[in-house]
Amino acid sequence: MKAYKLKFHSSFHIDSGTAVDGPSETFIRSDTLFSALVSASRKFYGDDTAQKFLEPKAVVLSSAFPFYKDEYFLPKPLHFFPEDLKEYDMIKVFKKAKFISKNLLLKILKNEKINEEYLNKDYILDGCWRMNKNKKDENGEDKIFEDKEIPHIVMDRVTNQTQIFYKTEVYFHKNAGLYFIAEVKDELLHKFETVLRFLGDEGIGADRTIGKGLFEVDEVENLNLDLNTESDYCYSLSLYSPTKEEFDKIEPKKSFYDFTIRGGWISNDTLNRKSLRMFVEGSVLKLANKQKPFGSLHKVLEQKNYENDLMYDIYRSGQALFLPIVGGINGNN
Repeated sequence: MKAYKLKFHSSFHIDSGTAVDGPSETFIRSDTLFSALVSASRKFYGDDTAQKFLEPKAVVLSSAFPFYKDEYFLPKPLHFFPEDLKEYDMIKVFKKAKFISKNLLLKILKNEKINEEYLNKDYILDGCWRMNKNKKDENGEDKIFEDKEIPHIVMDRVTNQTQIFYKTEVYFHKNAGLYFIAEVKDELLHKFETVLRFLGDEGIGADRTIGKGLFEVDEVENLNLDLNTESDYCYSLSLYSPTKEEFDKIEPKKSFYDFTIRGGWISNDTLNRKSLRMFVEGSVLKLANKQKPFGSLHKVLEQKNYENDLMYDIYRSGQALFLPIVGGINGNN
């Protein structure tokens, strides 16, 4: 397992898989990151390397979550809500928090009680529940990211009339960005890291041709997450599409989960990829026989059906990384 920080040089727009002119995601989901890396590998090394990336379990990624200075955030587990919260205003604040500091999360996954000190809205910044509050920089700012609506102009090719539309772009603070975790086969690791840096120069998301989504890469040292301990319960760091055998092992009445539909267009918005329903990040799944889940890759467009528009098959990754939950769970903490 290795982890990598993405420090953005420009804003980005990552659509939710349905429309490119709607709100942007504030993080990068694992299937989007995987597809971008496969595409970049094809550009940099050619089809043979891209096909190796597409082999089952060759490259398995978490989604890319926020970091701020020396604090790393992960999705709030869907089974968790602080049982000590009584005030209505505080309940609303914590419901809006999407991410949680790694050290707080590890306490939750071990069923340890959260210190009451952290049950305070001062510890929540931009939807991230942290352990260090009010860490202002030399400019007096304490900010992870902000999103802005940016006007764009589109011209009708027939009438030449122009129309303004707005697209949300995400801007990260200079001491913040995104990071992700990767499990990559040893023989592919060097090429994977080369492709990741190449992708940073190419950009990710919309409007890459005008310099959006550019980033530099740093390796994360000492993240200290154990992905390999066996447990009846596991917590998802990625979007997850189980194989049939894995799906049959999930005990839904003892699990806490939500789904998202992943679809979207390619080839200048002319080809619609097959939509998939996937478990979201932060899902907590009860599995029979402590079976470690991995998920699957799906072919969502076949080149043979679009010979004039596609040069290769298009895949979406539902392979996922999980953290074990030690000692079972309860519905609150």
